[in-house]
Amino acid sequence: MASTEQNRFSNPLVIILGLSFVFFILFLSVTGYLYFSKGSSPQKSAAAPIFNGKGAVGVIEVNGPIMDSKRLLKRFAKLDENPEVKAIVVRLNSPGGAVSPSQEVYEAIKASKKPIVASMSSVAASGAYYIACAAKKVYANPGTITGSIGVIMEFANLKKLYEWAKVERFSIKTGKFKDSGAEYRDMAPEERDLLQGMVNDVLLQFKTAVSTGRKMSMAEVDLVADGRIFSGAQAKTAKLVDELGTFNDAINDAAKMAGIDGKPQVIYPEKKRRGSQFLEFLLDEGKGHDDDDLDSEASLGGVRGLLVRLLGGGADDNESGAGAVSSGSIASAMLGTFPAGVYWIWPGAR
Repeated sequence: MASTEQNRFSNPLVIILGLSFVFFILFLSVTGYLYFSKGSSPQKSAAAPIFNGKGAVGVIEVNGPIMDSKRLLKRFAKLDENPEVKAIVVRLNSPGGAVSPSQEVYEAIKASKKPIVASMSSVAASGAYYIACAAKKVYANPGTITGSIGVIMEFANLKKLYEWAKVERFSIKTGKFKDSGAEYRDMAPEERDLLQGMVNDVLLQFKTAVSTGRKMSMAEVDLVADGRIFSGAQAKTAKLVDELGTFNDAINDAAKMAGIDGKPQVIYPEKKRRGSQFLEFLLDEGKGHDDDDLDSEASLGGVRGLLVRLLGGGADDNESGAGAVSSGSIASAMLGTFPAGVYWIWPGAR
């Protein structure tokens, strides 16, 4: 038995694979650390900011698709609860995203008692525009892409493809609407009506937020709530933004609204050094994270978790896999094995 084990580990192929894996981990660790730790801005230093006593303007950045609100809300709370921060600028550079996270950030901004100004960068459309509506003032550049007030759900009908491939799919369900939007068959009229009703309801929520935040009548909102996008200049004419101006213009206006004299001090929420986070992630053996920059949703972390996922395993034998009965959202087979749901609403400008 011992001889068999010895022969296995002396196999040249095993040795080569083992050394390759070790060098891969070393390469990943070093390059990752260098990438994440270089070029940090003084304004975004890991060290706690030193306040000048005159009051500061905090900046919260919303970048990329909005698929989760946890980190944004955490960063916003750091600024909103800091007595030295007298005003906040929400810098938006996002095409939109999921409904609920956008609404959660909108509600957090709306509930704040501090002056909050939204500043639009290259794009602030759909769910990102929803967030902007909670601010007391909205700035955009003349060429900013914004608007896209609307809701969309997308489905794929692969029925003919399955027929061509001689593949038959079916479902066992608990109700007639449980597989609504399934990609392996045509959508029934009553299913289409059901989903259209839900989309219309979410659109009404969106339009209500625009009407309230922009102080526009619903009739005025209806004229621009057909999914179209606007340039920043067009959006100002349509009363969707207040001013055309830069990020610095928004900061200075927020400082003025808060009564800050002179050039305002600008701060960002504290962040951990990304290099140290990356190494923690690589070496993680299952402990959770509560930081701003690394995904903390997985139950397994680091290289171990990555390998488990690449090899098709799971963190728990009780997790549902292929063929498991799921109580998840409708059209769970849509787009491969990625479950469809309300996060496919508001994909934003394309």
